[in-house]
Amino acid sequence: MEKINSIVVDDEISNTTLLVQYLKKYCPLIDVVGVANTKADAIALINELKPKLIFLDIILDEGNGFEVLDEISHNKYKVIFITSHIEYAIKAFKFSAIDYILKPLKVKDLVVGVNSAIKDIEKYFYTSNEQIETLNNSINDKTKLNFIAVPSVDKIEFVKLEDLVYLQSDGRYTIFFLKDGSKMVASRNLGEYESIIDKTKFFRIHNSYIVNLRYVVSINKRDGSYCEMITRVSLPIAKRRQDSLNRFLKIK
Repeated sequence: MEKINSIVVDDEISNTTLLVQYLKKYCPLIDVVGVANTKADAIALINELKPKLIFLDIILDEGNGFEVLDEISHNKYKVIFITSHIEYAIKAFKFSAIDYILKPLKVKDLVVGVNSAIKDIEKYFYTSNEQIETLNNSINDKTKLNFIAVPSVDKIEFVKLEDLVYLQSDGRYTIFFLKDGSKMVASRNLGEYESIIDKTKFFRIHNSYIVNLRYVVSINKRDGSYCEMITRVSLPIAKRRQDSLNRFLKIK
């Protein structure tokens, strides 16, 4: 396995120096390509270098690590929180943290966390993604497959397009809502699915929603514009997408 490009984010230089030293000495598969000591620098560095792994403190100079993750555009990464604040642990794992390590940093805790990250990254970046790209890119070829691959942390599921009512953005994830009322969560963002899904049958009506036009029951123009779906859900149509949707549906 090739080295994992990583970024260290902490507002105390002594902490970043110690962590980088530990990683070089005890975690040879980790390649620290950048260090940031402020929220602004962290966002810029992550977007520029696109690391697979981020070592992130929670309390920063003018904000926190959660805001960094919310504001970056880069979305293909894993994160290990290293902090003095135990009270944020539950929230950290809502951001799909691989580990939550408390300061003062101990080598044993770091090595355990990094080993977990390596296993997770190996599955996420070097197995699942290659398979998913192959499968989903096939949708755009002449044969037009009738399913889409939905990756989660530990498996890949397949959804028939005819069963898919709409897709909803959830940060770095996408929620699939199915005709039978069930839903699935994919570890890819909505923009990635927009680039591969059949554009003759699906339309992005909003920054947060892509709908299967087959299951749009009506378009409600009261109090704004909404797509009424077969599942009795009303989804907002963004004003800037209204004209495009009208042209697509040949509505004057």
